[in-house]
Amino acid sequence: MPTDATHAGAGSLLLDLVNSRLEFDDHVDDELAADAEAAAWLVAHGGTGDGDEIADARAARPLLARFLRGQAPIEELEPWTGAITRRPAFGPDGARWREDLAPGRRIGARAMLEWADLQGPEGSRIRPCAASDCQHFFIDTSRANTRRWHSMETCGNRAKARRHSARAKLG
Repeated sequence: MPTDATHAGAGSLLLDLVNSRLEFDDHVDDELAADAEAAAWLVAHGGTGDGDEIADARAARPLLARFLRGQAPIEELEPWTGAITRRPAFGPDGARWREDLAPGRRIGARAMLEWADLQGPEGSRIRPCAASDCQHFFIDTSRANTRRWHSMETCGNRAKARRHSARAKLG
């Protein structure tokens, strides 16, 4: 299945995939747990929702999350990076790069292409939230690429409140 060479953006497959499973003390929220829910999720993210895609998403997700947290080397993602063949498509407006993605690895491969698009001179634009009690990832769209929390309203405010409380106890 050929795809265009620009991947990341609003509605990012990569971001949504790594945020699709969150573990809490008393339960797990997993958007890919049931096959019917996983199929609908994949269709909403441009996939077919077939069994191969469901299996691929479930296999790629934990490896991508570990990789983005710096807990796994990129070599562990070789099954998906190796599933991408890039070639030019020529038309009246010139050449445009297209990717052919191997069946059975399309979801992970698309996520890896998005990850590649999010790398820049300032570092990666996708990262885990800096809050120690948060599992979310986010895409930093700030100009300086220095955002720390997936949500200022939750994680950012809690971190600032903790720092304030610690200073108040000392002073």
